[in-house]
Amino acid sequence: MPRLRGTILNIPNIISMARIVAVPVFVIVMMAINLKHPESPTGKSAALWAFWIYVGASISDLIDGYYARRYNITSDLGKFLDPLADKLLNLAALIMMIPLHWIPAWLVMLLIAREVTITTLRGAAASEGQEVIEASKWGKYKTAFGNVGTAALVLHYPYLNVQWNLIGWVCMVIFTAFSVGSGAHYCYHYFAYHVKNKK
Repeated sequence: MPRLRGTILNIPNIISMARIVAVPVFVIVMMAINLKHPESPTGKSAALWAFWIYVGASISDLIDGYYARRYNITSDLGKFLDPLADKLLNLAALIMMIPLHWIPAWLVMLLIAREVTITTLRGAAASEGQEVIEASKWGKYKTAFGNVGTAALVLHYPYLNVQWNLIGWVCMVIFTAFSVGSGAHYCYHYFAYHVKNKK
């Protein structure tokens, strides 16, 4: 099947746009959790709704990725929207949990610093004509642990006799380790490339 390029209103792009629209909806729902009484029935209900919004948006990322690969649909807008939607959704989830004390601010800042650093280096590498370092299978594991961990932390409260908060923390520890490790890996290859080419 021929590759479709340059089409703005294709299905993967529409799904990515919908994921971006879901971000403010998620934030509004999270704001319904009373900071002084997060254990209230309203807080638990809001957390459950926020959980399903996050899960639905995360699954939509898998769907648009599969559809784009299955039908060879690519566009410059899609390359921009897809990672933007992912970052907005995950950062919104992490930031909204800080005032609830469901996740420490220092951990969120560490993850944000990692994203900013890698995004900056990728932009610099592209402008200098350096080949982009391909994501390894570890990148997929990182994303999986990050999504599961964030979803479980958003759910927070015990449901079905499962301590989702504990599951969330286990996944977040693994996700953070992968994030820091992959970030260090990218930085190493970026600066090693420059040292090598200066010789």
